[in-house]
Amino acid sequence: MLRRPIRSTSLKAVGYDPATQTLEIEYRHGGLVRYTGVPEELHQALLRVPGKALFIEQVVERGGFGREQLRG
Repeated sequence: MLRRPIRSTSLKAVGYDPATQTLEIEYRHGGLVRYTGVPEELHQALLRVPGKALFIEQVVERGGFGREQLRG
């Protein structure tokens, strides 16, 4: 999946595949996490909010989506 760099102190890049509703988050410390079942609206909201890491923690992590730790 192609991930694009984003401005964030703790996140390095975000990737999203609308066909499979898969969101990938790459952290600056090297971690990589994949979430499944994430709607496009949530991905767009993530790109808009100033506190992206907080959004991941409060919305995505608690949203009941499938989660797979790929690295780190």
